[in-house]
Amino acid sequence: MRKTIVLLALVAMASPLFGQQNLAEAAAAAKAARGHQSAADTPTHDQVVKLLDLLQVRKNMAVMLDGMKQAMKDGVEQGFRERVPNPTPQQLEALHGMVDDMLADLPLDEMIEAIVPIYQRHLSKSDIDEMVRFYSGPVGQKLLREQGPMLRESMEAGAQIQQKRMDQMLAKIRERVDRMMEEGSKDEKPKK
Repeated sequence: MRKTIVLLALVAMASPLFGQQNLAEAAAAAKAARGHQSAADTPTHDQVVKLLDLLQVRKNMAVMLDGMKQAMKDGVEQGFRERVPNPTPQQLEALHGMVDDMLADLPLDEMIEAIVPIYQRHLSKSDIDEMVRFYSGPVGQKLLREQGPMLRESMEAGAQIQQKRMDQMLAKIRERVDRMMEEGSKDEKPKK
């Protein structure tokens, strides 16, 4: 029985090594496959921009940034309310204004331009053509129409989960700090 347990433990410890080897092999194969893509099959800047426009990347980035901005405002406000229990509307407005100022000058054009070479590295002209065909059709158009609301709702759901987990983590930390303080105060009591 003991030999079986030791053998199972060794197999369990070695399995990540096999996974890493397979991952490394897969990465090398993918890199080699991309290396075989000829310059003639690399999509042009204009083709990628056409796809990004069709995918409404700029609009979706703006929606994502708005969601991120709202989540930041909520988080900053919550932290502020912990320090200032009854903030004035002017204080909250100034706090929200700070977040707005921090995110006001995000360069969407620059972010989109940074995406173009990534698409060119990973997709061929025929990939781009096929995607343009799909997203130009009725199902692709429906997906594009619903993408913003789906993204917004997904971000809200994620923020709720994150907030719930954050509250749980903070509660655990408070418990541990309280225990540490109790143990520390026991140690400091004079011995008779």
